Amino acid sequence: MGYLTFRERMTIPTYNDPEACRVGKVVIDHEKCNGCGNCALICPGACLYVAGIGKDRKAYMIERMVPDCMSCNDCAAICRRGAIKAAHGYDFGGFYKVLHRAEMVPPRNF
Repeated sequence: MGYLTFRERMTIPTYNDPEACRVGKVVIDHEKCNGCGNCALICPGACLYVAGIGKDRKAYMIERMVPDCMSCNDCAAICRRGAIKAAHGYDFGGFYKVLHRAEMVPPRNF
């Protein structure tokens, strides 16, 4: 294990510090969502869930301080109704810098 100085420890981002990192976020249009649950099944971060009974069954994003959403857009790709869109991507601050990030675009469907 390496030794980190106090200054180095203070510059490493922590997941519960909103100034050090920003997690991804998706926006779900509940008018279009039919509650099929495909988005919750395919989400690698397990940040989506489906709640409700019958026609009131809808998808929701779990709101936690832990960075779950990676803005991978898997949920948007599998949604046949187009009810899910990525609002913004993730960004880990401190030593981590994302290079050449373009605008968020919908995923390709094959």
